[in-house]
Amino acid sequence: MSTRLATRIGLPSTDERAPGALDVVRFTEPTVGALARTKGSLFLLAQVTGTDASLARAAREALDEVERDYYYDLSAGTMGALAKALRAANRRLYHHRRRLGIGRRGGVGVVAIAVRARELHVAKLGPASAVIVREGRMFELPPPPQVAEEDPRIRQRRIAATLGEALEIEPYTWHGDLAPGDRIALVSRNLAQVVGVEELKGALGSLRPAAAAEHLQQLFAIRGGGRGSDGLLVLEVIELPATATTQQLEPVRPADMLAGLPDESPVPLADAIGRMLHRIGDGLDAIQAAAGRLLLRLVNILLAFVPRRGAQYPAVSRTDERETGRRRRLGLVWMAVVAGLLATGVTVGSLPSATPTEAIPRAAVAREAIAAAAGLIAEVEEEVEGRNLVERAPDRATGLLDDAFAEVERAAGAGIAATALEPLRGRVDRALDQLHHVARLRDIVTVADLSATLEQVDLARMVASSDGALWLTDAARGRLIRVDPADGTSTVVYRAGQTLDDAVAGDPWLLATAATDVVLVDRQRQAWRIDLIELVPRRMPLTGIEAVAPESQLFAALQHRPPLEIFTLYLVDAADGQIDKWTPPAVIPVTFPSAAEPFLTSDSDLPPADARDLLVDANLWLLQADTVTRVNFGTPLPQTDFSLDAPPDGEVRQSLDYRLFDAATIGERDLFYVYDAANARIIGFQRADGAFVGQWMAPRRGAQADLLDEVVGMRVASVVDGPPVAYLATPDRVVRVVLE
Repeated sequence: MSTRLATRIGLPSTDERAPGALDVVRFTEPTVGALARTKGSLFLLAQVTGTDASLARAAREALDEVERDYYYDLSAGTMGALAKALRAANRRLYHHRRRLGIGRRGGVGVVAIAVRARELHVAKLGPASAVIVREGRMFELPPPPQVAEEDPRIRQRRIAATLGEALEIEPYTWHGDLAPGDRIALVSRNLAQVVGVEELKGALGSLRPAAAAEHLQQLFAIRGGGRGSDGLLVLEVIELPATATTQQLEPVRPADMLAGLPDESPVPLADAIGRMLHRIGDGLDAIQAAAGRLLLRLVNILLAFVPRRGAQYPAVSRTDERETGRRRRLGLVWMAVVAGLLATGVTVGSLPSATPTEAIPRAAVAREAIAAAAGLIAEVEEEVEGRNLVERAPDRATGLLDDAFAEVERAAGAGIAATALEPLRGRVDRALDQLHHVARLRDIVTVADLSATLEQVDLARMVASSDGALWLTDAARGRLIRVDPADGTSTVVYRAGQTLDDAVAGDPWLLATAATDVVLVDRQRQAWRIDLIELVPRRMPLTGIEAVAPESQLFAALQHRPPLEIFTLYLVDAADGQIDKWTPPAVIPVTFPSAAEPFLTSDSDLPPADARDLLVDANLWLLQADTVTRVNFGTPLPQTDFSLDAPPDGEVRQSLDYRLFDAATIGERDLFYVYDAANARIIGFQRADGAFVGQWMAPRRGAQADLLDEVVGMRVASVVDGPPVAYLATPDRVVRVVLE
């Protein structure tokens, strides 16, 4: 049996990669025997998250540093050197994020493997993965952590999302033995999710490395469009045959009888004469050296009789010299201070300032502007029979408020401080809010600050279940989080990488809720059903989900046979704009063995592929950028029959960007609530005819002034009486507000 193993390498073709692909692959196979025995071969993959070209430069620098540090470090074993190299690269990237231009949502993940003799060492930081196929089974290296582990000692074993996110991060490591025939792949998580686990295992187990890399690259281009992270490196471990002995080596014996004797000249007396000449030369060299030493000694004796000048001591002591130097330095410092004061005085004197002849007219203009603004605002606020001018004559109030705003700006231009004009600005703003039906949010309470209780939170979507709980997807760690609004507690119900029903869970993709279940579809095209009582994800057959475009986001569910726990699923395919409808059989637990059917019976005025949000109740509603499309039993109504009215402040806020959509019953009124991202506000409309009802905006000043700048989820609860309560999800927390 041979003890020598070698590797075959397969890489995807660079000509067939997408122009925006940023992942970097590198490998080193030493040719020096000592280096190959002590360090072995090193294979690296850097997965880039983001589209900025500077991330590729950061990834290349990180791989250069890992390779250099690994082969230079002789203070630890193979695994120790590999882990130290990744930690050093993480620290350098942490300190150089600004120089390399790495944004907050960009990142670089690195997975490194070292093959030394019959041993395999793996270390990783980030989402990039290493897998091994042995005897028809595929394993991830290192194995993913368990989802239920929340012990702080286990948290140290969690995988970092990117290099440079923290100063000290411990890489996730693993080592084990290799066997001939093992297939190893370094693959980005995005490529693995798009291609699928079964395709990845089949290609690695049945094809040579080059053919497997080419097949997976083509499959990635077909299923995912070739977009996103596509890093891939395939290895095959082979066994080299032992070297065979072809002949027996024999010692060489001299044929000459005099071989081995000292060499001598064939000329008689030549050797004796040569030795005599060498001795004569050595004697002449000794005589020359003795004559040189004698001459040097005679010169030293003569110099001893030459007269010398006596020693002279300085007239000034060392203490006086140090004191003089101190005074000189102090004088230079004071000269620099005086020069700085003179420069400051000249600069201040050169600044433009109002002369006495100009200051008096400015003060007069400021007083006139303030008086005019106060008079205009007082005219607007004057009440007649309990109603001010905004309620009695909105058009006239608009003109007066515009004039008052102009007078306030004229007073500011005349030199009046902004703090002095703040009361007038506040009165104008309150009148404008009343004119445009704007209410400022006041009762703001943080229900759950997930960034304080969980690591790396980036909320992406939120739904509300029938029991009142809020369910949110986390794009940073691939989690599904349940938040109880009553007490603010949060629970991680699902995490990517855990094993559920003999399957590995993927990153959350689509989320919906109906009846007593929450439906989740991950990026590996697996559907999960989570019961609201058990809170345990279970596999749910959903035929045809693998054909849906990966950029699709709109997903909803509707219970259609109460009180049975059976519901219908609706999905807007972003590729063709078709609305797919899955109808289940009357079986509990619910399954979808049949493929989806097209829901729309005719074309709509606005393409469904451009919709921002989806709501299903008695009808189906598609939220567009500035209106809503109503679908009655598969038939879209034209915009002339139903649409949302434009807000009354269109002249002030001309652009609209509707993102989120929800419906609620307030007393006896059915209302729609829409989040407008362009103007950071929530707008209310009548459900019956789309008429404008009111709008809510964040406080003008204070810690909550930017509350509505970035909202990823919105749910409004129905109430019998009183103002409704809305739950808003930002990228890191859940907030409760009252829409008064």
